[in-house]
Amino acid sequence: MSESAVTAPRGWLSPQILLGLGGLLSFVFVLIRVNTVYEGLPAHPLFVHVPVILIPTVSAGGLILAARPAWFERHSAWLCALSVFTLAALDLTMNAGDALRGDLGLYGNGTVASLISRHAHAAGILRIFLIAFTAMFIIAVALDRHSRGQATGIGWIDAIIGAVLTAVQGLKPARVVLGVLALGCLYFVFLTGDLGARAVWQGRISAAHGFAGAAKPGYRGAP
Repeated sequence: MSESAVTAPRGWLSPQILLGLGGLLSFVFVLIRVNTVYEGLPAHPLFVHVPVILIPTVSAGGLILAARPAWFERHSAWLCALSVFTLAALDLTMNAGDALRGDLGLYGNGTVASLISRHAHAAGILRIFLIAFTAMFIIAVALDRHSRGQATGIGWIDAIIGAVLTAVQGLKPARVVLGVLALGCLYFVFLTGDLGARAVWQGRISAAHGFAGAAKPGYRGAP
């Protein structure tokens, strides 16, 4: 599409600009650290439900839109906005997890501590994938809207989008990258959740064994 055919409707209020600003603002949650809620209840087990539900949702949605370009125009903007929210929720959840790990002293070489360490490492990789996925989603939305004549109205931004759209020769490369990143998000959200669940159950099993040992006649506790 020629630059002359591109309209400039809303400037800074255009969806692609708002999504980009939202993506940048989501990093503010890296600075927010919540240890507890509701009179001492750890925040991490509560917060974790949000990314556990939303990451598979936005990732599966990204895969569908990558495979069905005809649906991209109708559903990409709101799904991209949900991805931005999900990224903020993941940052908040990871910070709460770090706080809980510190409060419980889950460091060292024990089985539970090792699982927690692997869980935190997988979550860090998941965050990288989700950042890349969200950024690619915002770019794909901007390219799609520009290709349909819906520019931002901000000259230098529209010039960059137009140049990228010309360089990649259409939206297919962006959709392919979006699909690959979505698969990465799906894999690492499963791995992170699996390691977290194993750590919780291993801790409960260890605690149950300790309780059972303490209940035996003649038990004197640790030397």
